[in-house]
Amino acid sequence: MSLSIRVGSMVCVVHQLRATVAGLLGVVLLLAATPARGQLGGAGRSPQSQPTQTSPVKNNQVGPRAGAGGDEDEDSGATPFQRTEPVIAPPADPLAISPAVKERIGTDYLGPPPSPVGELKRPTYFPYYEERRGDYRLRMLPPLWLEQTRGLPALTGAAVPGEPTQEDRQSLFGLFYYQRRSPRRDFDTIFPFFWKVKDDDSHLLVVGPFAHREADFEHDNWLAPLYMEGARKDGGYIFLPPLLTGATWSEKKSFTYSLLYYRDRVGTDVDWGVAPFVMHGDNGNLEGSRKTYTMIPPLIFYHREREIDSDKLTVAGPVIVKSGLKRDVVDVLPLYYHISGNPETGGVKESHTTLFPFFHYGETPERRLFVLPGYLRRVTRTADTILTPLVSHAETRNGATSLWIAGPVVPFFYRYTDVDTGLSSTMVAPIFFSSHSPEAMAFITPLGGKVETYGLSRTFWFPPTLTLNTNVNGWENDLHPLIYLGRDGEDSHTVIAPLFWDFASPEKRTTIAAPLFVRLHDAKAGSIIQVAANTVYLEHRVSGGRDWQVHVVPFFSYGEDPQGYFWNFLFGFAGYQREGSFSRIRALWIPITLTGSASSVAEQGGDTSVRF
Repeated sequence: MSLSIRVGSMVCVVHQLRATVAGLLGVVLLLAATPARGQLGGAGRSPQSQPTQTSPVKNNQVGPRAGAGGDEDEDSGATPFQRTEPVIAPPADPLAISPAVKERIGTDYLGPPPSPVGELKRPTYFPYYEERRGDYRLRMLPPLWLEQTRGLPALTGAAVPGEPTQEDRQSLFGLFYYQRRSPRRDFDTIFPFFWKVKDDDSHLLVVGPFAHREADFEHDNWLAPLYMEGARKDGGYIFLPPLLTGATWSEKKSFTYSLLYYRDRVGTDVDWGVAPFVMHGDNGNLEGSRKTYTMIPPLIFYHREREIDSDKLTVAGPVIVKSGLKRDVVDVLPLYYHISGNPETGGVKESHTTLFPFFHYGETPERRLFVLPGYLRRVTRTADTILTPLVSHAETRNGATSLWIAGPVVPFFYRYTDVDTGLSSTMVAPIFFSSHSPEAMAFITPLGGKVETYGLSRTFWFPPTLTLNTNVNGWENDLHPLIYLGRDGEDSHTVIAPLFWDFASPEKRTTIAAPLFVRLHDAKAGSIIQVAANTVYLEHRVSGGRDWQVHVVPFFSYGEDPQGYFWNFLFGFAGYQREGSFSRIRALWIPITLTGSASSVAEQGGDTSVRF
């Protein structure tokens, strides 16, 4: 049991002291009250009932009768062979827990003893008070002495199952000294300076800041906050806070620190260092997976080794050296870089060297690369590329494609051919561009051009911004950025920016002639919105027909729907509206209902809104 657990026990004792003092005060106030109930638990337990028998066992005859030999033996007196079901008696204590299960659960607490049983006797000789029941006794002389005892011989001699059989006494002297004597635990406490505790084989002594604990194969010695030391069966610890030093250790791991020094071990993996000057680690693996590292930050030095892939890395200032099974690397930042392959150990035969920014050469079995300022040559199994400021050339797929570029120092020339697809493109900038293939052609000059995809589309271009296009879905003629005309299937558009805009489809059409005319037509919804100068026309489909209105703003309005009509002058200076049996006039913008009501019109599906 660790020291922290014992400190928890000490806290429990403090709570016991508080509860005992509170009980003492309560008893003093209730000396004249009715006889007290049983202490340290609930009501007395009832006698343990006997287990009940399970359902009756039915004995059934199974198989042929013993000695059966035929019908003539049916009346014989032979005893038949019978098979019975086994009867398993319930356990004597269904809640019993084996020691192995207790250890796995993690506690040995079996709960408090049962309440004492028997007649309560309470002789009182003020200020002395005593009460006795069964194995329980309480004695006190407030506020100097209080004592509670369990496990005394019962007055009646009758034993209660689970009742303590050994004496367990707790005493409080002068409200500060607590004492307990029991078969397993002894306490001597002078709160809060002195603690002496015996718990089975564990002994704890606390005198002010000093603490000493002993148990089987372990001990603790504390002089807080200056010194803390302890040992366990497989390890221990020591801490010296004033010296910033401490250590913990066990069979599986350990950790030590002292000022700037630290050492951490987990199994065979060890890391140590003197921060921030040097740090080192070694996993201690002896089965082919060893890893180590060393770091010295003031010298900008780092070294790492991994045994499983023979990988080593060393960084010393600007120098980086790395070696492995497949390749070795040597770099001197930021000027020199070198990589070499190790084909003997699984790599490829390769070599790459760079002297930045003057030179680079790299070679592998698949490709070669050579770079100088203003020159690049790259060769692979299927491609050969040369790039220079004057002439560049590239071939791929063993000559199936070819590219020649001259420029940009000389007049720009471009030539590309693809034998497999039949594509041939030539450009002499800015004179002309020509391209031909089985699928399309293009020819462009400063005076005009033509681009055609055979059977799909054809476009003519005339400088500076006129394009004429025809395709399988329609046509389009544009004079950028002013005129755009075209049709795509059933959709069409006409734009003369910024004055006229027209977009039409089978379902909708939008026409704008800025700034006096706007028309929005939705054939699917059956609606029209049209504005021409100060004239507004509105139309939409309703049940039974159309609802349309004409407004000459601000002078006159007129409209009809399937239920009636209306007219207004000067937005209601004078007006009339009829919707079925409902009629209304307007005079000086005041609506006056003549016949019917708005609710009846609404029930008939009419429109009672204000008509302007």
